[in-house]
Amino acid sequence: MATAPRQSHLAAIHMAQKALGLSAEDAVSVKLQVTGIASAADMTAAQRKQYLAHLSGLQASAALARGQKPAYTPKRNPLYRTVDDADDERWQKARALWHALATAGVVRTDTDAALTAYVKRQTKVDAWRFLNGYQVNTVIEALKKWCARSGVPTDPVTATNQAT
Repeated sequence: MATAPRQSHLAAIHMAQKALGLSAEDAVSVKLQVTGIASAADMTAAQRKQYLAHLSGLQASAALARGQKPAYTPKRNPLYRTVDDADDERWQKARALWHALATAGVVRTDTDAALTAYVKRQTKVDAWRFLNGYQVNTVIEALKKWCARSGVPTDPVTATNQAT
């Protein structure tokens, strides 16, 4: 039974490499770069999954570059953050609160770098993507309290009504 996932992984790897048009030498190079192992047959199941995820990302990037919709976009566990977390809803919430503070003149610099520096001062963590759920909530609640102390509305409807 253990060979079924292995065989399906190997088949998927070969199909993805062919779809990308990778030569044998290029495929070995990518395998070494991603997993440190030159042969898919010698990889563990976790390494094969990692390599497949990398290949699917390359396929998605290639499709987007051609102006097409990617055939497959890998889903990731929301607990694991990546560099692409600018689309994270909670980061967007923190940005919106920071922007409200900046618009009200409470904060001088309305940039992501300034917000990241604030987050680092609050949590001692270098980047948003490394925060756990508790730390994220703590930062957002601290921003909300700062808005309340400064009289900055956090409700978009209230902010719109006050602006007009």
